[in-house]
Amino acid sequence: MKKMFLSLLTLATICYAHTQEYVVPEEKWNYEEISGNNYHGYSFHKNWAVDFIVENQEGRYTPTDIDIAKAERLIQKKIAYVNRNHENQEGRCPIIDEHMHRYERQYVGFVDLNGAHIIWVNFLWDDTPQNLLKKDIVRTSGGCGRYWHIKCNLDTEKVYGLEVNEAGEAKFLPRRPNKGPRISKPKRDHNPQRIRKSGIIHSNAEKQF
Repeated sequence: MKKMFLSLLTLATICYAHTQEYVVPEEKWNYEEISGNNYHGYSFHKNWAVDFIVENQEGRYTPTDIDIAKAERLIQKKIAYVNRNHENQEGRCPIIDEHMHRYERQYVGFVDLNGAHIIWVNFLWDDTPQNLLKKDIVRTSGGCGRYWHIKCNLDTEKVYGLEVNEAGEAKFLPRRPNKGPRISKPKRDHNPQRIRKSGIIHSNAEKQF
């Protein structure tokens, strides 16, 4: 009985240790692979930096599987109407709503000033390697109906903002540089301070350790 108790105690200790040491892989916080009915792609975490915004943007959020399934359902239901003018889809360029299953997706979540959740969906139909699609948002020029993106407001169920690439040779675009805040030079400090290990800054009058 005593041996059995010790064995159970040891097993519990090992399980607890493994639970404490387990760390969620960093990649899981950056992106998540998404698969559903006739769609496949990658969802990016809210902290993933992107070089574009949506109108009336308040912030970012990480889309859930349910959010993406709803966005896909709304887009596939309404894309034929939204795309009724077939912009940049003449000649050999594919009509996008006739080939929805051929595109890989990338999903980015936003929140607007009204608290509505918006998913920006990037569609790509080419031989782009899977590991590239999960490394960053792929932006392109040219390629017509093989590259496009659209927005879906999950709260109002509005599908809008369709942009289809222009005709011509497809080219991958580099990220747009983000302009940082202007930083002015610090003024000269004629009253130098010292920092204790606590990290608290003290003036000369307090420099009695």
